[in-house]
Amino acid sequence: MGIVLLMAGRSCISALDSGSSTPDGSDTSPSTAAPCPTRIADKLPSGDGAELVEAFRTRNNQITLCRTGGGKLYYFGEFSDQREPGIAMPAERTSDGYEASNPPYRYDIHDSAVWIYKSDVRIGKEELTPEPSPR
Repeated sequence: MGIVLLMAGRSCISALDSGSSTPDGSDTSPSTAAPCPTRIADKLPSGDGAELVEAFRTRNNQITLCRTGGGKLYYFGEFSDQREPGIAMPAERTSDGYEASNPPYRYDIHDSAVWIYKSDVRIGKEELTPEPSPR
């Protein structure tokens, strides 16, 4: 279950987004957002200069959403104690939050929770707490 939750922690985030987004989740407007934590930005494709969109924690996981300078949104999930390397995956803004996918897993963030699916079957749900300053 811990690995599944880690995978869930690596998916989506419900964020306050002041920019204009395109359907693929990329952003076309300038932002004054805080920088994505360096240790996370370093794991994103073209992550240099990435901005923090939003971050959350669950009981055992940390979820961080960052947007690259090219406008691509990524979900980075890891165990809160960082006992294993985290994983980054592309994410998209949805009408009510975010969605990220690392087949066969999918992570939907909405209604203050991350919903975890494997092959389109829901296998978990974790309540989210906003994390203003991920480490």
